[in-house]
Amino acid sequence: MENMEKSAAIYSLWFGLDYGSILTAYSLYKAVEKSGVKPYMLQKHPKLWTDHYAQRDNIAGKFIYKNCDVLDVFDSDEDKAKYENAKYHIVGSDIVWSKAVVGEQTGCYYFCENAPKESTKIAYGSSFGNNFPYIENALNDHSMLLHQFNGVSVKDSVDADILNDLFNIVPEFVLDPVFLCDKQNFIDAADTAPAKNAEDQEHFIWTYVKNGDERKRELLLRGNNILMIKYACPLRNFIDINRYPESLKAIDLEPAFHILADDWLYYLINSEFVITDDYYGMCFALIFEKPFVAMVSKDMPDLSRYISLLSMLGLEERLVYMTDDFRDKEYLFRKPIRYDRVNKKLDELKNSSYSWLKSKMGIDIGEL
Repeated sequence: MENMEKSAAIYSLWFGLDYGSILTAYSLYKAVEKSGVKPYMLQKHPKLWTDHYAQRDNIAGKFIYKNCDVLDVFDSDEDKAKYENAKYHIVGSDIVWSKAVVGEQTGCYYFCENAPKESTKIAYGSSFGNNFPYIENALNDHSMLLHQFNGVSVKDSVDADILNDLFNIVPEFVLDPVFLCDKQNFIDAADTAPAKNAEDQEHFIWTYVKNGDERKRELLLRGNNILMIKYACPLRNFIDINRYPESLKAIDLEPAFHILADDWLYYLINSEFVITDDYYGMCFALIFEKPFVAMVSKDMPDLSRYISLLSMLGLEERLVYMTDDFRDKEYLFRKPIRYDRVNKKLDELKNSSYSWLKSKMGIDIGEL
């Protein structure tokens, strides 16, 4: 360990062309950097997805290459040496342990099978994504590798149960890295967004619907009718950029013209209200103290992480199930959120989460 550099290789899905994946990876990068360690983002595994996801000029590449150092460990001997000399190998925070997401072709890459044995291995908020068959098929390999980690943490009870039941590991509960990242980093990114110069409006109703349908469209329009009276702001609608034609058809609303991650942040930061079915849309509403409504369904595979986060903050009422009578939920578009109370609890959770990460890295624990 004495010859290893005080740097960290970060295993994430930043290249997934998804705003949440981009920003949670970036946030973990910045949290590690804030601790005094030099972070490196790892490029896409060559056997994962198509080459398009590794390009510098796509939506993910434009944001990450501008804001982070990326190692092309599979194509560069110099970058491979930096990877092998990194003292820390940190996995997260995304669904990196799911066959449905990363596929079997990557093997145990996201379990740090290639990391040097003497390095410190940490899983921060990593998830299995409820894909049990994949876990069972490779249980022994995954168990062996997971027990070599110096620390394992999760964001919800489903992943905690998997680790407990299948691997005999008791993980720590942590907040998503987007809450550990300094808010100013997001503000700075939004300040360079093309939308800032292109817009003739100053405030917006911000919507992000990844999995649109008639019920979500109905709730969105019902809410907009109420919000327009109070704020007189235009809608700015974001949709799933991986399924753009299908998403556009499903929600049947004009999407925001700009689709970069910087623009996504710009519109949210300058919004008066947030309506979304996306976990990260909800997270950033909390970060920027926006009143919000989160549209969910009881059969959502990741519903537990919505509930886990909002229940800790006393905000479960902000979840609107698509089976609800929307007339009973209209009050949410008028009711403010007491962010003075929410932020006290969030600050506690931020400090404990960041302290856990630093402790597993062997760094003195301090306040955020």
